Amino acid sequence: MSHIAGMGFKVPDRVVTNAYFNEYFHEDLTGFLEGIVGQRERHWLGEGESVVDLCLPAAQEAIAEAGIKAADLSMVVVASDTHEYISPPTSVVVQGKLGATNAMIFDLSASCASFVTALATVDAWLKAHPEYRYALLIGEYGMTKYLDKDDRYTVSLFADGAAAVVIENSGDSLLLASKFIADGTYHDYLGVFGGGTKYPISDETLAKGLHKLRILKKYDENPNLVGWPPLVHDLMFAIRLPVSAIDLIIFTQINVTIIRKVLEILAIPESKSHWIMDRYGYTGSACIPMALYDARCQGKVKAGDLVVLVASGAGQAMGAVALRL
Repeated sequence: MSHIAGMGFKVPDRVVTNAYFNEYFHEDLTGFLEGIVGQRERHWLGEGESVVDLCLPAAQEAIAEAGIKAADLSMVVVASDTHEYISPPTSVVVQGKLGATNAMIFDLSASCASFVTALATVDAWLKAHPEYRYALLIGEYGMTKYLDKDDRYTVSLFADGAAAVVIENSGDSLLLASKFIADGTYHDYLGVFGGGTKYPISDETLAKGLHKLRILKKYDENPNLVGWPPLVHDLMFAIRLPVSAIDLIIFTQINVTIIRKVLEILAIPESKSHWIMDRYGYTGSACIPMALYDARCQGKVKAGDLVVLVASGAGQAMGAVALRL
């Protein structure tokens, strides 16, 4: 079967602890950050660093573990909503710097559901193109470049990171099943709205702060608490296995309290899940492959295990996939 042949991981060197925000805002945020969200520290890109500085080491580690060279890659795909440039795509920058001269490229953006969405997309592409032997997929996040450092509601949550997988194509599917849903009526709730064609960078855009991450509206109820359980049930129904058959389930790493509530609803023990927000904060498009990498390093998952990845992002976009590692 097609399988993940290699994985890689990279976060910036700069570590920002909760104590930094307590001091900056002259308020003890520990109860919220550690007790509810589950964060103790996170990694931020430095002044002269960008997401490609994270993508390259993660990709190189994955390529090395797969036992191949960059020139063996047929595809380089970057999944994110925080890019190196508006144009050209981040994937072409990565392709050029890696020397993946035989690879086609594209970026995929489905907000923080980007990696899971791209995994299903790459899987389908490989199945349709048996001549493509290896694909590199990178989930990356550099949202701290868009944070308003005086906004306590966003600046303490978001962080930067990247993780990469190399998929070896055997002509069949890596994924057992996938399920995606979306509700675009939430498109104007949360995002970085400046810099596109709707709000090009201008004095007015800058004055309104639209070039920074903004929460413009609040949800009446937590969309993950509502959306994740039925998504998992639908996915497992598609592969005709009970939820109890899952060996490892990883959710978007936004809030450990919500993850625990969803696990309780699904009757899945916490030992079958994994989270990394305590050490790495919220890394959006990168958090699911980062958590999978970390779980593997800790021996929580092994070859042949049934793994379910559940993602959600602003917009509202959600998706889940099931695979045998």
